[in-house]
Amino acid sequence: MPKGTLYLIPNVLNSPLTNTIPVSVQEVVQQTSTYIVENTKEARRYLIKLGIKTWGILPDSLTFLEIDKHANEQQQTHYLQAALEGKNIGLLSDAGCPAVADPGSIVVAAAHRQGIRVVPLVGPSSILLALMASGMNGQNFAFNGYLPIASHEKKQQLVALEKKVWQQNQTQIFMETPYRNQQLFDDVLQCCQGNTRLCVARNLTLPDEWIQTRTIAEWKKMVEKPVLHKQPTVFVLGK
Repeated sequence: MPKGTLYLIPNVLNSPLTNTIPVSVQEVVQQTSTYIVENTKEARRYLIKLGIKTWGILPDSLTFLEIDKHANEQQQTHYLQAALEGKNIGLLSDAGCPAVADPGSIVVAAAHRQGIRVVPLVGPSSILLALMASGMNGQNFAFNGYLPIASHEKKQQLVALEKKVWQQNQTQIFMETPYRNQQLFDDVLQCCQGNTRLCVARNLTLPDEWIQTRTIAEWKKMVEKPVLHKQPTVFVLGK
């Protein structure tokens, strides 16, 4: 029996569907009944927005498997059982692209081990959007995910990332939980040199999207600094 396909289905970044999700994603969803997700409630809500009810698909008829990022190899294979039986599966993130800053990568790795075809679908990535808009080196960059919570460790990492900026000309991208964004912004200004550039990309793809790149010295001189508390933000550090 031929195996099914694992489709990597992008989600919105809290923006309207028509702005960021192509019709090709909807076409895949129409033919998919099993989803591997972070949160069932959020996934069901998103699929309804995509229009599953208009195609005669009832949310209760779908199968949702929530990802456990600590799943062992046997559990990871369980996620893919439907594909092993010849059915297509969708991997769905709560926001943006699956498997990027997201636990879905363990499912993708398991699919490759099982010989299941993996198909990434086009959709919004806050990481790449921020890099594109930063004006910094897009030929050599690193995404560092979430920085340490502990203040001392976080500041140490910021210093180390800035060193890579200047020694390797490598742009550094990182993010934080929205309610800690303001503190991270303050820590960057405190730890980094005045001539290092920082891009702050807030609420990407939303009507109030705000993107600014300035040197650390210029950020410090701003009388009214950006309000980032509880606002989805990507930080980009470069030279």
